[in-house]
Amino acid sequence: MGDNYSFSIFYNCPFDNEYQPTFEAVLFTIYRCGFTLRCAKEFNDTGKIRIDNIIKLIKESRYGIHDLCRVGLDETFKLPRFNMPLELGIFIGAIKFGSKNLHSKKEYLILDSESFRFKTFISDIGGQDIKSYTSIDSVIKRIRDWLSNKAIEIIPSAKFISEEYSKFLEDLPELCRQSKWDREELTYEELTSLTISWIELNRK
Repeated sequence: MGDNYSFSIFYNCPFDNEYQPTFEAVLFTIYRCGFTLRCAKEFNDTGKIRIDNIIKLIKESRYGIHDLCRVGLDETFKLPRFNMPLELGIFIGAIKFGSKNLHSKKEYLILDSESFRFKTFISDIGGQDIKSYTSIDSVIKRIRDWLSNKAIEIIPSAKFISEEYSKFLEDLPELCRQSKWDREELTYEELTSLTISWIELNRK
């Protein structure tokens, strides 16, 4: 699996517990398509400025996937969450102002939980092909189809990847047991390691 710039995907998304099943499905899909996921979960050093980490990830990634599903008001503070639109803006800025032989060739996919909802909160991105999804299977299909002409080898259909992912989830508790890890306490690095290992052993 490629882990250099040309195969790296910056994944801009929420990191709350509710989103975790979607995150795990996207992680599996990206690696199954032959790419490497890059996200802020890589950084455990809280002493560093978060935005510097984000910029580093964008700089090192040829592609970006930006999920804007969490831009509503926070239930506690009644304020909108702007992290995802901000990171999308930085990525677009890298394309517009970056090196012509490198960053200007970046590509990105924008996802949202509802079609055309973006018009009410970030209308400046109108005119782009923003994809909505309503389930794990549909987010797998959105990402797989977007990556299908970017991969260096033929990748399976979305239905096939969804079936593989279901099998991976069935196997995951036993994989955790073998490594003496708790399924509910897996770190990002541990989940990624198990995902990559399973794909390499089971891909057909």
